[in-house]
Amino acid sequence: MKILLTNFRSPWDPLAGGGQAATDELARALVARGHAVTAVFGGEPAPVNPPYTVAWVTPSTRPVVAALRIARRVRALADDIEPDVIHASGFEGAFLPRGRVRAMTTHHPDLPPWAPPSWASPCSRVRYFRWNQVAWMEREGLRKADVAFFVSAAARDRAAARGYGTSRPRVVPNGVDVAAFSPASDRETTDAPTVMFAGRMDDQKGVDVLLRAASCLSPRTKLRLAGGGWKEAEYRRLAAELGLGETVEFLGQVPRTELPGLLRSASVVAVPSRYENLPLSVLEGMACGVAVVASRVGGVPEMMDDGVEGTLVPPEDPEALGAALARLLGDRDLAARMGAAGRRRVLTEFTWDSVAARIEAAYGEVLR
Repeated sequence: MKILLTNFRSPWDPLAGGGQAATDELARALVARGHAVTAVFGGEPAPVNPPYTVAWVTPSTRPVVAALRIARRVRALADDIEPDVIHASGFEGAFLPRGRVRAMTTHHPDLPPWAPPSWASPCSRVRYFRWNQVAWMEREGLRKADVAFFVSAAARDRAAARGYGTSRPRVVPNGVDVAAFSPASDRETTDAPTVMFAGRMDDQKGVDVLLRAASCLSPRTKLRLAGGGWKEAEYRRLAAELGLGETVEFLGQVPRTELPGLLRSASVVAVPSRYENLPLSVLEGMACGVAVVASRVGGVPEMMDDGVEGTLVPPEDPEALGAALARLLGDRDLAARMGAAGRRRVLTEFTWDSVAARIEAAYGEVLR
């Protein structure tokens, strides 16, 4: 098939998240399965050479403008390559033209309830659409899609309950590169108890909860935080206030190629999010054979079973998070068993080839 993928942000942008990484990995997996893939990304051209064709669109901080620019570029490309599938990776799906199949994946972690005021209050209705642009475009994209992919059953059910209907929903999780994210060799292991976090520095990811949990751990424990964001300065101040200056290390934005090594060197991976869809950080920790302690939110319980591949804790509960981390840091055999179980589960359920095969099958069903 000829497949045209889109994403409003480049996978190689410094602010790229799991949705952008997933679009890149899906494109690579579809190429490996014999398909011709073109991707349209918002952003500046990056010095990369992926195995698929990339077309660039000038980025915009205004979602509607970004989506319209991508749609214009897709229409021009579609006239040339006549794609079988046009597959959006987010809100830009609202304006994309039809291919033989129009598909969309929503990576949104927490779509708000859709409840615009009636036309009896036109000013209120206009304000509502203005302040909920992304949600409106996600809803339009899902409504128009011939097949809509949700990366967790929790996200599918929440979207339906909140007014984001679609005619042909499919639950297909994100995957993980099991060659890049693999267990540590002996030379990569360390005796120092280390907790690793990788993600954005914002309210969603719960870094403040993790810092408060870390203040209850042994002073020997190292906490490494990879990622940047608008709350990084605030979290640095909180770490200082909690007396964590000697134990916490802010790594800033880390190139994706360096992330597997950081995860492999950890004793435990922490994912203390307040809300999530299907976080790649959980999959990446499991793929590296490291036990994971994560908040019981969104699709996380679909990825790992409590007490098997790691430990699930309530969100926004530093005491529970600290206790779970302390237990695994103090019992290396238990942590090793959980890490090995996580690797086995990833190989069974979350390889990108298996994910691409399920998406390919959904495309084929619509084409038939």
